[in-house]
Amino acid sequence: MKRIALVFCLIGMFFACQDSNRKSKETQDATLEFTDYYNRKVKVKQDPKTIISISPGITELLFDLGVGNKIIGRTTFCNYPQEALQIEAIGGISDANLEKIITLSPEIVITSSMVRKDLVENIEKAGISIICLPERSNIEGVFNTLQILGKIFGKENVADSLINNMKNELDEVKSHYNKESNKPSVYYVVGYGATGDFTAGKNTYINEIIELAGGINIANNITNWSYSKEELFSKQPDYIIVRQEDLNSFINTSPYKDLNAVKQNKVLGINSSLMDCQTCRSIEAIKKIAEFIN
Repeated sequence: MKRIALVFCLIGMFFACQDSNRKSKETQDATLEFTDYYNRKVKVKQDPKTIISISPGITELLFDLGVGNKIIGRTTFCNYPQEALQIEAIGGISDANLEKIITLSPEIVITSSMVRKDLVENIEKAGISIICLPERSNIEGVFNTLQILGKIFGKENVADSLINNMKNELDEVKSHYNKESNKPSVYYVVGYGATGDFTAGKNTYINEIIELAGGINIANNITNWSYSKEELFSKQPDYIIVRQEDLNSFINTSPYKDLNAVKQNKVLGINSSLMDCQTCRSIEAIKKIAEFIN
């Protein structure tokens, strides 16, 4: 009887192992289909093992999801988190090195909408799976990107948790700082000086950050990035936000040093990656600005 029981046990283990192997193979062979930024129908292998990221924001979100160890190539602008700097660089965003991407032979390349369409097409022609995710002008765009990445890498629960945390922190900011009236006016410095003045207008992610922090973007009437000194001085924003690396130069340069906000020490230097990249850390930018202007 013991021998018979042992035989049945071994048979059961054999079929369980076979079933496990079959399910494992099905997971490996599974594909997902998305329509990307360039309106391409893209089939993506589920849970790819090697990734090249051509976007600082995507790189950061992949680390947040716990799959940063799968990245084998990144842009020179992908400098957060610190571990990203150990990954081989494949060039910039608009000038990513196609030959290096092909040599690294990733299972998938993930880009943002800042990447040229011809580069996307050339990577695809080389037989490498590539998906271009859109960068949107609102915080919902971050949620959408997290959900897509979560599906691709089987990290839906992690993505949902990150999204819920962001929403909870946003609710906290709104309850503490957002007012219905008398909102302070804000100007964000993208560029200044002899080459011209540039800022984020309406329908930009930076405009969304300013509004979520409880401010009013003085440039919410423009659709491009160019701004005039005359309008800047005419509107005299209550607060000015500038990239940390530009802070000292901006407040000591004429004519900007004569702006009321500069004279009243109402200029905030902020880490540029918090404002320029669409990631979970955008909440940090919203919090810092909210605390500064309210």
